[in-house]
Amino acid sequence: MAHPNVLRNKEGRAPLIGLKEDEIARYILLPGSPERARLTASMFDESKEMSCHREYLSFTGKYRGVEVTVISTGMGCFSTLTCVEELADIGADTFIRIGTCATYQPNIALGDIIIATGCIRDEGCTLELAPLSFPAIPDLEILTSLIESARAAGAPYHTGIVRTCENFYLRERSLELNKQYTRLGAVALDMELSAVLMAAIDLGKRAGGILTVGSNLLTTENQFKGQRVDEFRLGERNMIKIALETIKHLDGQ
Repeated sequence: MAHPNVLRNKEGRAPLIGLKEDEIARYILLPGSPERARLTASMFDESKEMSCHREYLSFTGKYRGVEVTVISTGMGCFSTLTCVEELADIGADTFIRIGTCATYQPNIALGDIIIATGCIRDEGCTLELAPLSFPAIPDLEILTSLIESARAAGAPYHTGIVRTCENFYLRERSLELNKQYTRLGAVALDMELSAVLMAAIDLGKRAGGILTVGSNLLTTENQFKGQRVDEFRLGERNMIKIALETIKHLDGQ
């Protein structure tokens, strides 16, 4: 099932991601940044760049015999939602966000892995799909496969609720909410996950999310300030490997 208003050009290409049916796999990895899309493709056994249009840089290849596509989504929910809708229209059915996040919890370190069990929809984009009272949750098989793959990898990981908010530089409202979310046990803050989960739910597809911690909102450690960069980069590669192993498991390999 795809959204009835999704467009294709005369060549059958989705107009914004620049891809057509025979250029993608059913399994999609969704980093925000083009740089992480390139890193992910480098971890395939083989890959080919398929398109680079707007914020959407894509590669399709194989990992341990399974065809996989990785495509960057850019920053925020709008570009992410658009990407998932167009991919679903041309044949994709399984989506895993591989992104970065900040953590609300003092015991979670930079470079640790977050596997989302659900998402706070603190953004306006997915209101077009469902009221805010509708929960953004991952597909159960993807969730359990991510956990099993993380456990097998031996990487430090945590599970829990992630908040999606599209403001990178937080204002007073968010600073007050941070205290509440820390107390309630929310594990992370990101900018795109709710769009991936809600688009998949709306389209009858399946999705999940795995994130690498790049900053801690309590300790103020931040890889952008040059702190624990090596740990962050190792965590990023761990995250990608876990997502790839999850896809292999989902494919029955």
